[in-house]
Amino acid sequence: MCTPKVAILNCKGCGACDNVCPLNAIKKVNNKAVIDYDRCDCCLKCVEICQNKAIVVID
Repeated sequence: MCTPKVAILNCKGCGACDNVCPLNAIKKVNNKAVIDYDRCDCCLKCVEICQNKAIVVID
């Protein structure tokens, strides 16, 4: 698990984040992105790619 963590808020289901994740740590569930924190290495590519600002860094 990494630090800082990221959280997904108000996902619109566009799919940009799950396509950019190099570890396939993001999957869609009910058309919303969900992060598998055991796989996430905190590269923050999902935060950078999210045009809706739905993925944020948390402490």
